[in-house]
Amino acid sequence: MDDRMTGPVLVGIPHDHHPSVPRRAAALASALGADLLCVVVDESAVRTPSGAVVPVDPDTGTAPLDEAALRDAVAAALTDSPVRWRLLLTGGDPAAELARIAAEHDAALVVVGARRPGVRGWATHLVGGTVAGHLIHDQPRPVVVLPDQHTGDAS
Repeated sequence: MDDRMTGPVLVGIPHDHHPSVPRRAAALASALGADLLCVVVDESAVRTPSGAVVPVDPDTGTAPLDEAALRDAVAAALTDSPVRWRLLLTGGDPAAELARIAAEHDAALVVVGARRPGVRGWATHLVGGTVAGHLIHDQPRPVVVLPDQHTGDAS
């Protein structure tokens, strides 16, 4: 009999992520016997009803996130991990998209990093709250918030 969980551990990864976020989520997924579903949400884009991810304002000249580069970065972070993983790229509100994808894939739990340090993270928290805060209040799955990890290295 397979001891794997029925659903994956879903990890929300900011596009400018630190490698410790997917690495630590993979360790948790491994301990739980689950696969890892890595989700990057482009806040400057939206998901259309057909599932395509398009820029909110195509005239801004903002380039879409590079899925191949993101996949390579996650693969590098998970080089030593035995966990099966895959990457999904979507657009819109991060909390709403993570909750939607968690429901679609029957995720066992959702993992997110702590809010960004510094003024930018504080301002985001002040204006709209945190992704973790929205997830905790707006969907039924357990949410694990990985505390900021300053180790002084690139791990």
